[in-house]
Amino acid sequence: MDTVNEAQSIPGPKFLGRLESVFVTLSVLAILLMGLLITVSVVSRAVFGWSVPDSTIIVRELMIAAVVLPLAYVTATRSHIMVEVLTSFFPDRVQPWLNLFSVVIGVVALSPILYGGVVELMGTLEDEAYFFGDLELPEWPGRAVFALGYLLFILRLIALVGTDFLDAVKGLPADDHQTTEGGV
Repeated sequence: MDTVNEAQSIPGPKFLGRLESVFVTLSVLAILLMGLLITVSVVSRAVFGWSVPDSTIIVRELMIAAVVLPLAYVTATRSHIMVEVLTSFFPDRVQPWLNLFSVVIGVVALSPILYGGVVELMGTLEDEAYFFGDLELPEWPGRAVFALGYLLFILRLIALVGTDFLDAVKGLPADDHQTTEGGV
């Protein structure tokens, strides 16, 4: 996956594409760190009889980054898994309107999730909450990653609302701006 070249071909503001590429890279790093941490924890437990302190908490927090950070990029490249039960029966001229409808529904559906994530982050920062483990790690980094990931996700959806609206009004085919096979 060449995220730099694909970011240049994704519709919308260029800074959004660059930020999405950074988030994908951070997600990959989180996955690699999870694998390394789990491996070290299992080997150290089997060989030396001790485990990495708070490894389950750290892995859980890294999983948030691994899952949430690439959402905007996946949306930008329209690489979501989709099931075309009814939409494939509509004529080609209706497809751009269906894309627009799905993106608008996405913004509406995800806005409360972003709001909840920001409220949770603010509460965690106010309370100075931490995990009860050996290292007493703070809770705010995972909450911040969640909020930032969803913020970028919604910004990408809003950018797609504009693009898809123009495509629908102009009557462009639904896949003119898609960089991979698939749809929303």
